[in-house]
Amino acid sequence: MKNISILIIISLFLICTAAVFAGPAEQDLVIPDSPASGAASSTGFGLWDFFRTLLVLALIIGAVYGVLHLVRKVQPKFIQGDDRKIKVESTKVLAPGRMVQIIEVEGRRFLVGTADHSVQLLAELEKKEMKE
Repeated sequence: MKNISILIIISLFLICTAAVFAGPAEQDLVIPDSPASGAASSTGFGLWDFFRTLLVLALIIGAVYGVLHLVRKVQPKFIQGDDRKIKVESTKVLAPGRMVQIIEVEGRRFLVGTADHSVQLLAELEKKEMKE
């Protein structure tokens, strides 16, 4: 996901840069009969063009960040779905990459320890008393 966002940002930057550096339109290429006295030609890349490029790039990066944030927020709902057979009741982070979870599977409760590349059953818990 991170690689895709980097590629999107780079390609958007190249598009913005190409738009700023684009040459003038054909109708703007008028060759005057005599050079105007004292008229300065501004065909170079000026300071305003640089700031305009940075502004457009900042807006595009903000939009990409917003879309990625929205995708991350919505994605777990699509992945987990509405599966009521398996439910994570509680999670306690012990250290980075290590946690303990209470999981309910079809009415049975388990205490599970997870690490970066492993999951281990620690205990089967008693059934939860129903609050009346």
